[in-house]
Amino acid sequence: MPKSSASSGANQSEALPVQVKTHRLLVVDDDAGFRESLCFLLKRKGYPAPVACAGGRESIKLLMEMPFDLVLLDLLLPDVSGLEVLGMLRQASLDVAVVVISGDSTIDSAIGALRLGADDYVRKPYVSEMLLHTIENVLRRRELEKSQRQLAAELERSERKYHFLVDASPDLIFTLDEQFNFSFVSKRVASQSGCGVDDLLRKPFLSIVHQEDLERTRCTLERVSQGACSTELRLIRRDESVCGHFEVSLIPVDSFPANSFKGNGRRCGIYGVARDISVQKLNNDRLAFLAFHDALTGLPNRALYCDRVGLAIVQAKRNRMKVASMFVDLDRFKLANDTFGHQKGDELLKEAAGRLQNSLRETDTLARIGGDEFTILLPGLRTREDAACVADKLVSDMAKPFALAGIEVFLTASVGIAMYPDDGEDIETLLRHADLAMYHVKSRGKNGAGFFSSTMGEHTSGRLLFENEIRRGLESGEFELHYQCQVDSITQKTVGLEALSRWQHPSKGLLSAGSFVPMVEEIGLMPALTYWVLQTACQDLQRWRDQGLDIPRVSVNIAPCVLEQDDFHERLLDILHEHSIPPECLEIEITENVLVGDRQKVTDRLLRLSRERVRIAIDDFGTQYSSLGYLRYLPVNTLKIDQSFVREIERIDDNSPIIRAIVAIAAGLDLDVVAEGVETEVQAGFLRKLGCRKMQGFLYGQPLPVEKTEALLEPL
Repeated sequence: MPKSSASSGANQSEALPVQVKTHRLLVVDDDAGFRESLCFLLKRKGYPAPVACAGGRESIKLLMEMPFDLVLLDLLLPDVSGLEVLGMLRQASLDVAVVVISGDSTIDSAIGALRLGADDYVRKPYVSEMLLHTIENVLRRRELEKSQRQLAAELERSERKYHFLVDASPDLIFTLDEQFNFSFVSKRVASQSGCGVDDLLRKPFLSIVHQEDLERTRCTLERVSQGACSTELRLIRRDESVCGHFEVSLIPVDSFPANSFKGNGRRCGIYGVARDISVQKLNNDRLAFLAFHDALTGLPNRALYCDRVGLAIVQAKRNRMKVASMFVDLDRFKLANDTFGHQKGDELLKEAAGRLQNSLRETDTLARIGGDEFTILLPGLRTREDAACVADKLVSDMAKPFALAGIEVFLTASVGIAMYPDDGEDIETLLRHADLAMYHVKSRGKNGAGFFSSTMGEHTSGRLLFENEIRRGLESGEFELHYQCQVDSITQKTVGLEALSRWQHPSKGLLSAGSFVPMVEEIGLMPALTYWVLQTACQDLQRWRDQGLDIPRVSVNIAPCVLEQDDFHERLLDILHEHSIPPECLEIEITENVLVGDRQKVTDRLLRLSRERVRIAIDDFGTQYSSLGYLRYLPVNTLKIDQSFVREIERIDDNSPIIRAIVAIAAGLDLDVVAEGVETEVQAGFLRKLGCRKMQGFLYGQPLPVEKTEALLEPL
């Protein structure tokens, strides 16, 4: 090409200001003078020194070896034409801008270059400002296109990520329009409802809500415009079967593409998340049920019974009616239980409870308060004779034989009756007088019923005698400690001991705690008995350690009335210090009902003990309902599974959900878990499979006196 073709452009660029650029440029032209002048122009404009070459093949080689942002290409080259170079660039899919600068001014050449991918076409001789303006426009356009491609790729990645997160979520995710119709549903919503995604779109959300939950859900949806709401509801499948209980969170949104607000300014879009809480609800319902019902029979427990007695008294006072409170004890049950074992004994208790229930009206209440003792509430009576008729029927029905293990077993019932308002005007008085009447029936030969009488002093005298014997026994050293091993069922190693009080009665022999602790609590001697247990247990630990034995951790039951004493913390630490026992060797066992009173006070005291490294266990976990929330702030180390749940393992068909829940809770909170009352290998194997290794029960040994316990300990 003639050098003069670029001279006018070069001269016009002399006064251009220098602006630093970063783009890499390639100049392809067979005219050395043109290449030199163009490179000079570009450098003056602020571009980095361009790379220049004279032929098409060399340009392709350079483009394949290094990245360029722009090629300034002549069409008339000595080896291959510029059009051929454009074709090669397209075939190689090289992402580079091309501005053709050519002396070939025919329209066909320009069209051909543009069709092959050139971004623009400048004729020689060029005007510097026009060429530079073209170069800047092309580079700017390419950068915009690159940014758009990157943005599109980012959006695509975000879209894939969004769909993955939504579809992989265990929750049901959806959006609703202003009519509460589905505008988006995740795949899990469709699978749970048994409908396709397309089938659900534009379908009302209420169409998959259980009929009994419709009104509450409709009200919740209407409130969403005022702020986020949540509710619990049941969702149904296409066939109207319930697919589970869900906790649904609904959030108002105003980011939908159109009609985001109604005319009144209310947000109309809803983002919803539904979490399946079926298992959690089942477990919570079970725990709530057990708070007021007996685990074995399903009957109301003492708490629910007292609540109903209180209500019956209020109604009776208003209507001038009478109320009967009955205390029922099953005669001869202990003999059957000892003969056939606890499992058959529990079956017998359930049959007896069913027989008692069948003798009552729907308005009556039968409750089990423990062991073989039941209470019955008869509200709305007019005369004492009404209660007597029911009691006589109960006694008659209970005298009929029971079939147990193919053998006829005979039980009888002793029934004591107290009437409101004749025998008492409050709950506790009626219960106490019914209890006295029942013992009076027992003292006269059992198998009968009788009303309370103010002349029943004989039983009261017996109770006073028993109370005095307890006081004397504590003072004269008749009480002793037995220890029951807590064993790692895998290693068979003793990992702990539970200290259990026993009374060596002068005439009745060795009595277990169940026969005297209720009286001890009633007469206010529980603190004295507890501190004696703590003192004796620490003495035993000190002696074992002095003998070179590996002392295990010892658990001691602490009653609420003891824990609530202001000086309990100091007295406990003094006992440990007196015998040089490390605090971590002691574990105090409390029950959930300690939280019924001043929860903050109890929490503060337990935190003080925990800071001193004394371990804390929740005994009979799950049998008394407070709130699982307390586990978050109480310094608990161990959960103990009550033996009533362990006994269910071989009897029920629902895989012991309460035990599973307790073990899962312990694992989630990094707590130890100990199963009580383990009596069979089947129970032990089931517990091990769930991850509960530590066990306590007759399978691993009965409570033993201190000498026999000592023989089980290993030397250090």
